[in-house]
Amino acid sequence: NGYAISTKVTDQYVSDGVAPRGLAFGMPVIRVDGNDILAVYAATKQARKLVMAEGRPAFVEAMTYRIGAHSTSDDDSKYRTQQSPEAGWTSERAYWEARSPIIRFGRYLQA
Repeated sequence: NGYAISTKVTDQYVSDGVAPRGLAFGMPVIRVDGNDILAVYAATKQARKLVMAEGRPAFVEAMTYRIGAHSTSDDDSKYRTQQSPEAGWTSERAYWEARSPIIRFGRYLQA
């Protein structure tokens, strides 16, 4: 979700996400946009198919972002950046709020 409590995941571990850990254990790995409900459904469906066919575990890494604080005692303004990951957004939070799975799926249903 972008943070390990109050530490950016890029500072928490060196690898590209946690998917390589699944590969290290010999598991098939599927990485998916965790903010896309339909993509998550398709990925978990594919993972189940692999598990049933091969009789071994599969690893799904759903890449997402935690918009809110970790807990009520967490002041996330101390560790979140105000810079947007892309130009055109006022903050990191605004960038990710626009990609909310609820908003995205709502747009899909209205289309």
